[in-house]
Amino acid sequence: MRATFRMLLVALLLQGLSAASRADEGTGRVVLGQISLSFYAVTGAVVREVLERLGHSVEIVQGSHGQIFPRLGAGEVDLLVAAWLPYGHATYWEHYGGRAEVLAVLYEGARFAWMVPKYVPADLVGEIDDLKRPEVLERMEKTIQGTGRDSGNMMVSADVMNAYGLEQAGYRLLPGTLSEFYGNYDRAIAARAWFVMPLWFPNFVNRVGDMRPIDDPKGLLGQANEGSLVASRAWAGRAPERTLRVLRRMYVGMDAIEAMDYSVNREKKSPQEAARAWMEQNQSTVEAWLALP
Repeated sequence: MRATFRMLLVALLLQGLSAASRADEGTGRVVLGQISLSFYAVTGAVVREVLERLGHSVEIVQGSHGQIFPRLGAGEVDLLVAAWLPYGHATYWEHYGGRAEVLAVLYEGARFAWMVPKYVPADLVGEIDDLKRPEVLERMEKTIQGTGRDSGNMMVSADVMNAYGLEQAGYRLLPGTLSEFYGNYDRAIAARAWFVMPLWFPNFVNRVGDMRPIDDPKGLLGQANEGSLVASRAWAGRAPERTLRVLRRMYVGMDAIEAMDYSVNREKKSPQEAARAWMEQNQSTVEAWLALP
């Protein structure tokens, strides 16, 4: 009798643990790493909202490219928003991608581009080599304000400077903070100055619409990339199956990210506010991500 009672208790306990496990399927802390640029922040905010709806608590870790990718490789961040593959972040992926995997392509068409204001005549500056034309050198600002030294944008821009002989023509690529980068853009546009800006897609400046890309005949700025949500293999191996299924369904798109990025930089919304507004406007898309099974 006692043996039967003990077996019944064990069975009930196991049943309770199984139910608790199912109830807890969506819970657990997730460390979400994102590169410290606003378009990554709004993309990350969408991912965060989805994770929280699945019952996870989310810790946001931000840093430069050179800071975040090693943490992904070390398993210190569970998810990274976002890796530009196969070209933009190839150097970092070569070193750290072996310990990570792609869960979803969040947007397509991510690429670098050198741009000039639309008021600079296209027949004078249509491609990078045109920056060395005498009539352009007379008017063009010679300091090209960039972003952080370890960004993919600055790496390829340094190659552009060298390959097109721009330093010999008097140009200088200057690393800087985001405040300096966008501050220079605002001041130059207001003054209708001629200047070059190493930009990228997605970026809120493309939404503003006062800059245009110039051609790169040597192809140094690279081809279009996929902005991918990547996970450390360690986390993917222990994450709830439903969480992985939902994340793998996610696709946000370039236009949506630039719209949210514009909201942050021009309408002064927080990344989370911009993400929630977009998700409310696109409820059917979000519901399709979250649908069972």
